[in-house]
Amino acid sequence: MNLTPDTRYSLIAKLHDPQDVAAWNEFAGIYQPLIFRVVSARGLQHADATDVTQEVLSRVASAVNQFDAAHESVTFRGWLYRITRNIAIDFLRKQARDRIRTNGELNRDWSEPASPSPNESAEFRRQFEKQIFWVIAQEVRGQVQEKTWKAFWETEIQQRPVAAIARELELSTGAIYIARSRVLARLKKEVQKRLAETGAELDANMNGNRKGNR
Repeated sequence: MNLTPDTRYSLIAKLHDPQDVAAWNEFAGIYQPLIFRVVSARGLQHADATDVTQEVLSRVASAVNQFDAAHESVTFRGWLYRITRNIAIDFLRKQARDRIRTNGELNRDWSEPASPSPNESAEFRRQFEKQIFWVIAQEVRGQVQEKTWKAFWETEIQQRPVAAIARELELSTGAIYIARSRVLARLKKEVQKRLAETGAELDANMNGNRKGNR
């Protein structure tokens, strides 16, 4: 898919205007839960993870104008992850120093390499794409009839048998397949568009948002 820089980074470009409340609300809706999960995974308590998440959002707000969307090797996802990781590490190091001053000992070594490992980056990408999926799923759900959504959700995500859902919804199996296909196509289109804004790509299998494979 060939996308112009204006299309690929439309949301990010809007963030350059601190007065664009709608853009910042959209950004927070997508990324705040993602950032919170990432920092919580490092062992932070809820209150600490909340503080670090707010610090990341604040840092993004002050530094987003420095993000070079035109640079081919830079993605917004990667840029955001580096900020999130660095702030979380700084917080944990400060905690460690405080424990040293209080207890005179350090129970854990918080020294980490300057660059994230491939596994770290891959996990952030998975969490990133999962969050994008759930945000778009809620939007799409409001755009289709409830039976259409249930036909998709129960068979594609929950992996329940098509025949069983057809009976529950009083639809033919053919209608279930059609509904599922339409919703899935719309989801993929919208997710791809959102990922394209940040320089990311869509995994062919919606990156594991299903419970299993049929």
